[in-house]
Amino acid sequence: MIPWEILFAVLPGLILFFYGIENFSREILAVAKGSFAAILGRVTERPILAALLGAVVTALIQSSAATTIITVNLVNTGTLSFLQSLGIIIGSNVGTTVTAQLVAFKMTAFGQVLIPVGFLVGIFGRRYRFLGKPLFYFGLVFFSLNLISTALMPFQNNPEIIGLVTEYSTIPLAILIGFLVTTMVQSSAVTTGLAVILAQQGLLTLPQAIPLLLGANIGSTTTTLIASSRMGLYSRRAAVAHFIFNFGGVLLILPFLVPFTGLVTTIGGTEAQMVANAHLAFNLITAGVFLLFIGRFGQIVERVVPGSEPEILMRTRHLEDGLPDDTQAGFELIQKELKHAHEVTLDLFRAAMTYLATSKEADYQMVERLKNLNGYLDRRIEQALRAISARSLSDREATEVVFLVRMSNEIGRLGYLGADLGEFFRRASRNGNGAPTDQIKKTEGVYRILDRNIGGLGLLFPRIQDTTVAELRARDIELQRVINEHYREQLASLKREGDFGNSRYLEVLSIIEAANAKVRGLRKLAEQYSVQKRSEPVSLQVDDPLLLRNPVAGNDLQGIPNLHVESRITGVDVQEGRGGEFSGRGDHDQVP
Repeated sequence: MIPWEILFAVLPGLILFFYGIENFSREILAVAKGSFAAILGRVTERPILAALLGAVVTALIQSSAATTIITVNLVNTGTLSFLQSLGIIIGSNVGTTVTAQLVAFKMTAFGQVLIPVGFLVGIFGRRYRFLGKPLFYFGLVFFSLNLISTALMPFQNNPEIIGLVTEYSTIPLAILIGFLVTTMVQSSAVTTGLAVILAQQGLLTLPQAIPLLLGANIGSTTTTLIASSRMGLYSRRAAVAHFIFNFGGVLLILPFLVPFTGLVTTIGGTEAQMVANAHLAFNLITAGVFLLFIGRFGQIVERVVPGSEPEILMRTRHLEDGLPDDTQAGFELIQKELKHAHEVTLDLFRAAMTYLATSKEADYQMVERLKNLNGYLDRRIEQALRAISARSLSDREATEVVFLVRMSNEIGRLGYLGADLGEFFRRASRNGNGAPTDQIKKTEGVYRILDRNIGGLGLLFPRIQDTTVAELRARDIELQRVINEHYREQLASLKREGDFGNSRYLEVLSIIEAANAKVRGLRKLAEQYSVQKRSEPVSLQVDDPLLLRNPVAGNDLQGIPNLHVESRITGVDVQEGRGGEFSGRGDHDQVP
């Protein structure tokens, strides 16, 4: 049995150690204010540089779990690709070895200095006050380890303790203990730091410590696996890659455990230093092997976590390398990127309708990722247009900037409506008020017309042919007719049955109607833009085209009656969302 004196002496130190590591990681990330995420997001395609970056970031924040969770989240948001994440994950394990090295070289004595320094900097540091808490918690990490070391000193030669450690030092059992401890505290630094401390006090030998370190490596993957369970396919792959890497590294070293131990012993040092060196050598060897075969590693992960979900990355398709010096070539790239943005918007609407049919979390996450990509493309296109507008432009080129800005804005707003549709279906599903089967079929029937309108618009977008204009106008009239019929049926049903809960369907119709109004506005802009490209520029009489954040498309001549006045009786008033004015009311959206 473990003497009670050890438990009461060591347990407070362990609690302080865990508390210090957790808060130090949090404070460093808070000081960075997202900088680590931005740095990881800008990582190059070269795996070795990604691994170095992962190692450096982990060494700074003293938590491989934090690094991998950030990485998995960046994959989920599309900032990083799955393949980019592999290098960072591999490097994060190397970064975790810093803690053990600092403990082995008895740097823990600095804890008593760092705690008061951090406290004073936090109060009197003025512009450096933000460093106070990180210094304080880093000092607390060292202080707690020093506390544990001092508490264990009287038991160095206790035969009962030595026998107990020996009893639980068989390789499978030690790996299991290392895994369980790390899983419970969710930090491999706690396990490895404790192993080095035990070695310093003569309670643990190098052969006994190595299996504990191997188990700690496996245990460090559980947090990421849990965090990714409800994320997208590529995030789950990144989390599983972390597990396969750590578990595979253990399987790789186990057959060579004796020669590996001999290698570490040959390097020399105190028992504690050899334990820290074993941790470093193991992670360097496994990182080198997996980096060498990183392509094959990625293929194995894809087989373990199969799926055909498209990888949505926050990338432009044509503007990644910036704008060329030639203005006309720049316009051509922006036109192509606008077409790409249109394709993303159509995918966004289709993802929302897929979620309506399935109510699967993965399908809704696709809506979220496409919504984010839609906003990202809108910002990047606007930046490109601002850059071009700063050049010396002819009247014709200045007019082209106006058209492209307006079309980019409208594409962004159309995307917001697609996101609104998905969010509406999400709320209904979460409230347990999912749409009845007949309403789903009705919604799908109405949406098909809108889908054909959006798809038809994209054939040559941002330009358009006269034949396409005629088709879109005809479908526009058809969609308005169908929507009005559905309004009449739904309002009659509400009046007859008095079931105002079914007014939710009116909101869906309003979102689809507002989306079609945006398509109509885009079609008109595309018509004018096509004319402008074929002839003299059209005067829009705008002094500063880039201030046009809420352009209103010109009205056509023929109108169709709408029933929004009647729908106000039900209390339904759907806003378009973040994109600007609500176009679903029909006040300015007349059909040619």
